[in-house]
Amino acid sequence: MTDENPIHLWLCEEAAELIRGAASSALPDETGGVLIGVSVDERPWVTDAVLVPSPKSSPVYYELTGEARRAAVDGARDRDLRLGYIGEWHSHTYDIGPSGLDRETMASLAENESDSPDPVLVIARLRAGAHILEAHQQVAGRLMPRSMIATGPLVRRPLELDGNGATDG
Repeated sequence: MTDENPIHLWLCEEAAELIRGAASSALPDETGGVLIGVSVDERPWVTDAVLVPSPKSSPVYYELTGEARRAAVDGARDRDLRLGYIGEWHSHTYDIGPSGLDRETMASLAENESDSPDPVLVIARLRAGAHILEAHQQVAGRLMPRSMIATGPLVRRPLELDGNGATDG
C-alpha cells in the first residue's frame, strides 16, 4: 500500500458504537481491544471491534497482550473465516492523538503481525464529555491519519439467488 494513493478506512457503525460505549463505560480509565475485518482492494474494512479489558488500565494507559490479540482474532475466524486482524483500538481520557507509545506499538505490529502489514489504530478521544473516533494506519514506517467512512455490517452468509435474481430467504 502506498501513501501516494490515500486510503480511507471503512468502519462498521456497530463497531464504532461498541468503541464509543466501552470508552465511556471505562472512564476514568482507558480501555481498548482489537479491530477485526477484511481488506477490500487493499482498503481496510473494520467490521467488528472486540473489547479486551486490561488489568493494567489506568487514566493514561491501556495494554493489549499478544495472547489476547490472537484470542480475539481466533474467535472472529471461528464465526467467519473471511475475518482477520485489521488493527487495534483504545480510548484516551484526554483529547489527544496517538502517544509515543502508540506509535512504537503500531510500528512493532507492522513488523511482526503477519495478518496485517499496515495495521490500523482507532483512538476514541474524550472531547467535551463525549468520545470522538480518529483513525491512523501504519504505512511505510509512519503512522498516517486516515479518514473513516461509516458502513453497515458485513453480510454473514452468502446470498442465494434463484434463476431470476431473487433471494430465497
